[in-house]
Amino acid sequence: MNLENLKRNLVAEDIERHLSEQQFAFDLKQIVTGKRLVGLWRMLTGFRLFYLGALVSIAISVTARTLNYSLLQYVIDDVLDQQAHLDRLPLLALAFVGLAVVEGSFAYLRSTWAARAAEGITVRLRNYLFDHLQRLSFTYHDHARTGDLIQRVTSDVDAVRRFYAEQATTVGQILALFLINFIAVVRMNTRLGLLAVVTMPVVVAMSYAFFGKISKAYDAYQDQESKLSTTLQENLMGVRVVKAFARQRYEIDKFDRDNWEKYRRGKRLSMLHSLYWPLSDTICSAQTLLVLVLGALMVMRSEMTLGTYVAISGMIVWIVWPMRNLGRLIVQVSTGMVSYERVSAIIAEEREDLV
Repeated sequence: MNLENLKRNLVAEDIERHLSEQQFAFDLKQIVTGKRLVGLWRMLTGFRLFYLGALVSIAISVTARTLNYSLLQYVIDDVLDQQAHLDRLPLLALAFVGLAVVEGSFAYLRSTWAARAAEGITVRLRNYLFDHLQRLSFTYHDHARTGDLIQRVTSDVDAVRRFYAEQATTVGQILALFLINFIAVVRMNTRLGLLAVVTMPVVVAMSYAFFGKISKAYDAYQDQESKLSTTLQENLMGVRVVKAFARQRYEIDKFDRDNWEKYRRGKRLSMLHSLYWPLSDTICSAQTLLVLVLGALMVMRSEMTLGTYVAISGMIVWIVWPMRNLGRLIVQVSTGMVSYERVSAIIAEEREDLV
């Protein structure tokens, strides 16, 4: 029996030492800073190499996608129009397959490396918060709302995970798609290339204004959700006291008020979405239509080849797509940044010395 206990103690010590070395090697106190981007960058410590690999994979994948359209232009203009070059079609078909394999492979690597970094960061953050909360003073826990703490260490931590797993890499993807395809279109036809981004300042200005409003609305929604969780938790734990003093109606009315306030803030958040998406989609769709119509007229006037028009028609989608998704990405990034601030507020609390 003593030997079995000794084995268990040794295993427990090994696990504790492993967690101490692996999970707490980086002191998350370093992420507490007045600048959110700086804090998020510091949180990447230990996983930056994975993220660099993900960003490089994005660039290679996007380049392979754009080369597909350039190769399509060559096939239409230089191969299909000349019977003597038709023997190149099997080789060109293999080239299309090769580009698709390259694009898919590096897209997979991008997702894998980003997910590995995000999950590693999340494991470290959860373990740190679990340890940190147990070391905070009794005074802190006496004033802190339990529902709010639960909300921050679950929902907000998961929002930080999504930021690293999806949103940050999507920023890189959007920039790569826009820049690579814009340069390719400008090289093919400068007029259409410039026309493809004529509404970009308007969309960026709208997105910037939207970012400020959506951040405040999401923060208010999260605060109210934590308040509602606290009300529910207090009633479930104190149900005997509530019944003993016949306070059921009072607590039900209190929960209804908190629930209605959450509904009201959630409705405002949804209204902001419903105002932004139709307007931005209309602007971007009108711009795409204008480029396609002008390109078709240029082909009819022999000012541009058919292959160039087909290639530009494909690339223009990947120029407009980043602008259309800029607002959506801003919403997602803003939720991640708000959640980072809510989590870092807990980390900033001073610990109590353990006796």
